[in-house]
Amino acid sequence: MGRPYSVAASSAVELAFVGPVRSATVVASTTHATYFQVADPDHTLMCLASAAAVRVPCAVILESKALPPQLPEGTIATVGGGVLSIGGDPEGRVGSSGATVFRASRWWRPPRPRGLGAVAPARLAGAVRWLTGRVADPLDAAGRTAVADLVEALAAGERPGPAVSRLLGRGPGLTPTGDDVLAGALVTLSALGSPLTATLGHAVLAAAPDATTAVSAGLLRRAAAGECIPQLADVLSAVGDGGAGPAAGALPRTAGALLAVGHCSGAGLLHGVLVAVAIAHARLANGVLRLAPPSPAATSAAA
Repeated sequence: MGRPYSVAASSAVELAFVGPVRSATVVASTTHATYFQVADPDHTLMCLASAAAVRVPCAVILESKALPPQLPEGTIATVGGGVLSIGGDPEGRVGSSGATVFRASRWWRPPRPRGLGAVAPARLAGAVRWLTGRVADPLDAAGRTAVADLVEALAAGERPGPAVSRLLGRGPGLTPTGDDVLAGALVTLSALGSPLTATLGHAVLAAAPDATTAVSAGLLRRAAAGECIPQLADVLSAVGDGGAGPAAGALPRTAGALLAVGHCSGAGLLHGVLVAVAIAHARLANGVLRLAPPSPAATSAAA
């Protein structure tokens, strides 16, 4: 075994990382990130990521400029005892000869936005109005109908499960667009302090394992806990800090940074912010929040 690679590990995966040694199966791999599903009771998702990757809440980040190994789906690694070990001994003994080992040298805590519920309704309304006029809705017609039904169900105290099921898995990629909208809504509801966070979270987590990708299901679990990528946390901070008005504050910059995440993941997360505000403040759903795309003059990036 060579010298272990140093990583900064998220507190969201601490129990899996330092607990008993268990197998971890590769469920997806890209140039900058390899996703593992741990064989623990929670089916913990762990992302071994380069320093340049989007910092998802379950990331274990390489401290060097090295890239994580691109491994085929189904590759078995082990995690536990403070290390992630890939290859080497077929029995999975940690630190075995020939293994590539990643050891945590420090820990980081994923953002968990709070305090949005204390923001004046007029300020929230202004931020929502500004965003809906400039950011295109990434969903198709059926997805927009599902979102409208989700807002109506939660506002009326009805079960959100049917609408959630129509959104989960909608769209291509590791995190389909419908999932991104739900993730953004969960984090924002949590930031608003809404009791509907638990209602929506329960419906999403109950259906996600059988309805979407393993990567997206794992990230939705983190979203249900209120955790998110830094770019979404920055948008929520800017929404609550409107000051002299959205255009004069940090909202254009933070919205643009979020929209740049992934092919359309950032757009889905940002739309989820708008959906959550409509859910928690049903009065904003009329005239302030539009669930259809903005006018043709609207751009897909904040200006």
